[in-house]
Amino acid sequence: MAFEVGDRVYAEKSGRRRRTARQPMRPGRHGVVVRVLRGDPNPRYEIKWDEGITTVFSPSGASLHADPNYVAPEGSSQG
Repeated sequence: MAFEVGDRVYAEKSGRRRRTARQPMRPGRHGVVVRVLRGDPNPRYEIKWDEGITTVFSPSGASLHADPNYVAPEGSSQG
């Protein structure tokens, strides 16, 4: 699924790095697409996460989804 600037997204939790009991798997994160750096078939997005940081994200498989908990304000074309 391709995303556009302004779309709310959810990245699934990451288990890429080895975690210990003190450092469990990273939870999923919510954010907004700020810029599309590269489109399909290998997309790359600049995303501003709700924690306040901005990163470049290259989703693997189906790890990036439209944010299921986001409700667009009335009159908005997002959804």
